[in-house]
Amino acid sequence: HRLYGRFVLHSGRIEPDNGCEEMLEYFDSYAAADGEVALVLMGIKLIKVPEQPYLRLPGVLPDRERMTAYEAADVTLAPEPDELLATTVLESFAVGTPALVNARNASAVDHCRRANAGLYYASRGEFTEGLRLLMRDPRLRERLGENGRQYIRQHYRWDAVLGRFERLVATTRRS
Repeated sequence: HRLYGRFVLHSGRIEPDNGCEEMLEYFDSYAAADGEVALVLMGIKLIKVPEQPYLRLPGVLPDRERMTAYEAADVTLAPEPDELLATTVLESFAVGTPALVNARNASAVDHCRRANAGLYYASRGEFTEGLRLLMRDPRLRERLGENGRQYIRQHYRWDAVLGRFERLVATTRRS
């Protein structure tokens, strides 16, 4: 799937309504100064993607390969302005990969803050500087990645989810 070397990963549909066009523009600005990093767009392509040497499009991958791609990535990008659960962020954290997320996505920002496992951007400048910081500092990526793993273990293990559900049911019964 050409997933080698240093790369940043976006997983999900590649469409205009989920922040991908903006992400591609912002990444182009980043690549102009830091051209050694590839952007991998993993998912269904629903927009015209410019032909750039730094872009790789492996398409939709089976679950196992998708999780391997998250793990191999240096950083995951989550440009969606309004994804309710921020699934890509959680999947990235689960394998220890930090995320750079759209600041308009309250759920993704909340996960980044609570986990201390990612950064968020509200402008082109914040995107390029955030990505530059993450790509230039492997120790920071490692610390953020470990924080993400711990966050997932603490909040999204099956027994933790069941415990929250049981407490919710118990509270509802009392009402």
